[in-house]
Amino acid sequence: MKKPLRNILILVLAAGSILILVRYIAGLKENIVSLENQKQNLLQDLEKEKKAVQQLNAKNTGLKNYLRAAHRKLNKLFLNSGMAKEQLEKFDLKFSILRAENKALLDERQRLAQENASLKMKLNSVDELKRAIRELKRRAKIKGNRGFLIKNGQSTTSPAKVKIEVIPAPKEQ
Repeated sequence: MKKPLRNILILVLAAGSILILVRYIAGLKENIVSLENQKQNLLQDLEKEKKAVQQLNAKNTGLKNYLRAAHRKLNKLFLNSGMAKEQLEKFDLKFSILRAENKALLDERQRLAQENASLKMKLNSVDELKRAIRELKRRAKIKGNRGFLIKNGQSTTSPAKVKIEVIPAPKEQ
């Protein structure tokens, strides 16, 4: 009796082990199917990520080209800016010189206008004309001919002829 009981027990244990083994294998198959699905999903995600990386690389390359072009333009603009600053400094210097010359010319013009007005007043007066003639004669005598009666083929004894025009000054109100 011991032997059949042992055989039954072995059979029950063997059947239980087979049942556990079958369930274990079924669980492993489910895990394999699940892992295969996950693998497929991961491969799809990987393909999507590769496409995204390619798009980003293309965009990055475009941005790099744009950045290089922007750097070239900036360098060109800085160079042009430097040249423009140099020209501006030259023009500023020339303008300062012209301004100073203009001021000097305006001062000279004002001085000449005053001198002209003074001479007009002097020469429009008969008394002043007489004084001017006497002054010219006096200068001629001082200059003189150094004792020569004839100098350069002309007589020096006769007084110099001076033509005088009298224009009356306009009356100021």
